[in-house]
Amino acid sequence: MMKKYKIILTVLLFSVFHCSAQYKLSLQQAIEIVLQNNYSIGIAKADADISRVSNTIGNAGYLPSVNFLASTNRSIYHTRQEFSTGTSVNRKGALSNNFAASIILDWTLFDGMKMFATKDKLEALQARGALNLRIEMENTVAKIIELYFDVVRSQQLIKATNETLNIYIEREKIAQKKLDIGSGSRLDLLQSKVDLNAQKSTLLKLRIDMENAIVAMNQLLTKNTQEMYTVEDSISINDSLMLSAMQQNALAHNNQILFAQYNSDIATYSLKEARSTTLPQVGLTVNYNFTQTQNQVGLILLNQNRGLNAGLYASWNLFNGYRSQTQIQIAKYTIAQSQLALKQTSAVIDASLLRSWKNYQGAIAILKLEEENISIAKENVSIALERFRLGTSNNIELMFAQKSYEDALSRLLSARYDAKLSETELLRLQGQLIK
Repeated sequence: MMKKYKIILTVLLFSVFHCSAQYKLSLQQAIEIVLQNNYSIGIAKADADISRVSNTIGNAGYLPSVNFLASTNRSIYHTRQEFSTGTSVNRKGALSNNFAASIILDWTLFDGMKMFATKDKLEALQARGALNLRIEMENTVAKIIELYFDVVRSQQLIKATNETLNIYIEREKIAQKKLDIGSGSRLDLLQSKVDLNAQKSTLLKLRIDMENAIVAMNQLLTKNTQEMYTVEDSISINDSLMLSAMQQNALAHNNQILFAQYNSDIATYSLKEARSTTLPQVGLTVNYNFTQTQNQVGLILLNQNRGLNAGLYASWNLFNGYRSQTQIQIAKYTIAQSQLALKQTSAVIDASLLRSWKNYQGAIAILKLEEENISIAKENVSIALERFRLGTSNNIELMFAQKSYEDALSRLLSARYDAKLSETELLRLQGQLIK
């Protein structure tokens, strides 16, 4: 009966692990999905589109404005007129129709160089919008990599725990045989059963942890949170990254540094716009007019005019309550502020790169040590199990070897995961996480 129970429980654990795994999701597929569907990326893309469509020569002030105006009115008069010739007019309900239409072109030819500064500013705003989208994409990709390999780590932990479960099952069998032939104790058998059940409980908890990790990843992927799948079964590490090359790449390609540089450029163009208000403006006006008046009484029964007129105008604001000077001063302070922000960002990125590099080096060193240690721990537990089978060691010695092997497995998987996260952060800081 006990053997039947153990078989049923083992099958149940296996089915819990595999029942939901309908397909395999690769890291590349996850990245493609998150780049296409993620809400934060969609919002950043909309902002980038707004700055792109705003970058036009018309929006900068290069082009003229053309307006069409038209008006008409109809009047009814009671008219009485007496002329020097002795004639007179007395008319009730006399109609008068008036119609006017004009096309007006207004073109600013010189605005203190503001249009050129504004166009440069729009270019910088468009580039900054595209860069902000890239930063959002980078951060989201880094997060999906973290979540994806968290699922990989959980999946590997489940696989490793399934393997160590066989040792617990074998240990219980040995304890039962020893008790049956009179060379063992019931205490060893009971302890073996307790440890086996604890390992099965650990396996179930790991499965729950993995499913929760998949739910978190589904949320970022904007997928159905209840959707389950398997992932890749390994974590590959690039252990050949060099600090000097990364520092040069970060200085030239880090998107946060580039974003701060665009802010500084935009502040410079804003200063040019503010200074343009202190210079004269010159414009051109061209009008085409048509007017018509029809009267039922009076000396002029029809008056119609049409024609073209053009002219230049100039204006120069000599005093506006020091508002222009105030805007110029604010723009200068903004430039100084943006330049400090650029230096601060560069310093932060440099420090972050150095910290990430140290974390990366440490993680690689720990990983190599744990890869060497896992083979020792595995051999140790095999020897301890065989000694327990032969009766040359006790239950405590085997328990200690099992615990050492399980801890070594957990440390190895954590070391691979930490090394991958450090590698991902180094790529992000260099602006190389997405191509």
